[in-house]
Amino acid sequence: MQTAGPGFPVQYSGYTVHTRRKQCHREQWDLDMSVRERRKAALERKRLIRRLSGIRQKIGLTQAQVAGVLRWSQSKVHRIESGENSISYTDLLALLKVYDVSEDEVVKELTEMADVARQRSLPEMSDIHSKDFRDYLEAEIIAHTMREFEYSFVPGLLQTPEYAEAVLHTLLQTASLNGEEKEPVLERIRRIIELRALRQQIFHDGGISQASFVLDEAVLHRNVGIGEHGGNAVMQAQLEHLKKMSRHPRVDLRILPFGAGAHVGMNGPFVILAFPDPDDFPLLYLENAAGEYLTKHDQRQVRQFITNFETLQTQSVREDKLDDLIDPVLTRLD
Repeated sequence: MQTAGPGFPVQYSGYTVHTRRKQCHREQWDLDMSVRERRKAALERKRLIRRLSGIRQKIGLTQAQVAGVLRWSQSKVHRIESGENSISYTDLLALLKVYDVSEDEVVKELTEMADVARQRSLPEMSDIHSKDFRDYLEAEIIAHTMREFEYSFVPGLLQTPEYAEAVLHTLLQTASLNGEEKEPVLERIRRIIELRALRQQIFHDGGISQASFVLDEAVLHRNVGIGEHGGNAVMQAQLEHLKKMSRHPRVDLRILPFGAGAHVGMNGPFVILAFPDPDDFPLLYLENAAGEYLTKHDQRQVRQFITNFETLQTQSVREDKLDDLIDPVLTRLD
């Protein structure tokens, strides 16, 4: 895990936290959108992208040719088709004209899809998260199931705000920063924790159907929050939260005990997302000290990680046996 100072990315429990010094900016968006509404917007964005890309390919045009006709940059067409940029009503009509799509019903359907797709599923975060992690978060919103293995931290979706804050203060080395340096980093920490709470809404109605987690037992014993960031109370609350989440109807939480010995997760944490659309392949997300890796293209590799996760599950404990591992740690912290 890379823990560089300001100006460098810091690997943190499933994503890269960018700590470059720049003025924080926040785009206005609807914080009151339900997870169901955010999921619908993300799904419509994905459907629209596929439709537009499919129409272009069917008539035999390349992105470069479309860009040339419209006097756009090729990167603009790419950003629209990748979902990196939302498409305006004017640009959509321009594309449909090039694609010779004029049927009223089709135009109406695509413009309605675009109206929904333009609603932001997530807040602006380009200054705090990498593009790969932003793409992962967009996929997380529409995922039907997820499988996550972690051996260092409690996964972000299961973290309490206090635990997240304590970890971020450590990784971003706030104790070593002076007042001028510290202020933007503290604001960034606040925004990351706010986004974390938003992500955790996937456990609400309309969100993910099943989230499966396997945590190495070491996660339970790493006392996060000692010292100035909360003392034992932070870790106690986090462990109690894990017990609570292990009873959630959409959560399958297991602990891989030390007694399991060497295991297939020792190479590092990973997440696998699967989607309701059968044509949408599962996505694999990895991280290490060198950065992040996000892929759907190598399905053989994805299947291997699914097998690895299932193996880890069989070696792990859950429910009452999970409590048997957590409760002695809580007693020690009391």
